Amino acid sequence: MTNLKLKPILSALLAGATVLFTACKKDDAGGATTGQLNVEITDGPIDDPGVKGVFITVSEVMVDGQPFAGFTGKKTINLLAYQQGSVAALGLGDIEAGSYQNITLVLDNQTDMNGASPGCYVLAANNAKHTLSASASQTITAAKDFTIKAGEKTELVLDFDLRKAVQHQGSGADQYDFVATADLQSSLRVVIKNETGTVSGECQNALVNTDKIIVYAYKKGSFVRDVEIQADNGGVAFKNAVTSTVVNSNGEFKIAFLEEGEYELHFAAYNDVNSDGQLDFQGTLLLSSLLDLNAIDLTAAASVQLNVTVSGILP
Repeated sequence: MTNLKLKPILSALLAGATVLFTACKKDDAGGATTGQLNVEITDGPIDDPGVKGVFITVSEVMVDGQPFAGFTGKKTINLLAYQQGSVAALGLGDIEAGSYQNITLVLDNQTDMNGASPGCYVLAANNAKHTLSASASQTITAAKDFTIKAGEKTELVLDFDLRKAVQHQGSGADQYDFVATADLQSSLRVVIKNETGTVSGECQNALVNTDKIIVYAYKKGSFVRDVEIQADNGGVAFKNAVTSTVVNSNGEFKIAFLEEGEYELHFAAYNDVNSDGQLDFQGTLLLSSLLDLNAIDLTAAASVQLNVTVSGILP
């Protein structure tokens, strides 16, 4: 009789212990809920007509110094194929909910995703490959505060500005190289995708004879012409532009993934004056527009449409 009475009590105690043990296991495993992180990459243009492609091989993506589980394998990407709002996927995966501060790309300079050499290179118009770095690997870190919320997806876009990252080295076997490490870090910016907007439009030019027009976006009040038109030691002019885009043969342009804020746009003309395959800076264009190009107010998810007409050039 006593044993029979104890059986229900023991069963209840065992069930309670199982629940308690399971709860302890969850706590021991971290107990934190997770969200999802999606990472994509895009590119700003490179102002060199002799460049057919710029390939980078990403061997790892890190978030606050820790490997991001959503990135798998090595990925070799032709960044020139992803401009004006196009993106290449780097990975989607679960990540612990919380606040984060930076994203790091680890580049494999030696071999690409198929094991061929090199891993990071410029593909010239004649199909020659120019290795971008002699070192085995390279890390590029961009600071960006973002929050992962439990049960929600956060989308980040990495804007790798090739114009700032790659320099022309002359006429040797390897004519291109990554810029110095400190400058390379500033070539990568990170944005939260749904907190960005787009500026696009048409540029009508029947006045200035030019091979290429590039549109540079600056934070309002940050453009100092005499400083920006001068190339630095790495050959980079307009260095403080947030990003840039090329006006295509139809006169159309699009600047994507601009964070909310006020911007000013500056249009620069380039021409191959010496017929050496390199574009030379002609000047900044004088433009007429219904909207003030020095005070473009952009909100998240907004799209600003511009129509500008070239009225002159300032050498």
